[in-house]
Amino acid sequence: MLTVEKTKGNLIKCKCLACPSYEFACKVESMPSNVLLLIGDMDKKVHAEKLFCAYEKSECIKEERGCLCPSCEVQEKYGLDKLYYCLVNDGK
Repeated sequence: MLTVEKTKGNLIKCKCLACPSYEFACKVESMPSNVLLLIGDMDKKVHAEKLFCAYEKSECIKEERGCLCPSCEVQEKYGLDKLYYCLVNDGK
C-alpha cells in the first residue's frame, strides 16, 4: 500500500465531494478552501476537506451515510482497502 500523493491529478479524480456522507452544508462550508487548494501548494497542506485518504479526516463529516471509496480511482491506484477515510486519521 502506497501513501497517497497530494497532487492536483489525485484531487481531480477524488470522489469525496460526491459522497453521501459529505452533506450539503459541509460542501458549502468547505468550498472556498477546496478551490484554494487547487491553486495553492497542496503537498504542504496538512488538512483539506477533500481527498481524505491523503489528508486527515474531515472536520465536518461526523457519521457514515454511505461511502464511494471502493469506486474511487485514487483508492485503486494506491492499493487502499479501507472505507470512510473522512472519519479517521491515517486511514491508509
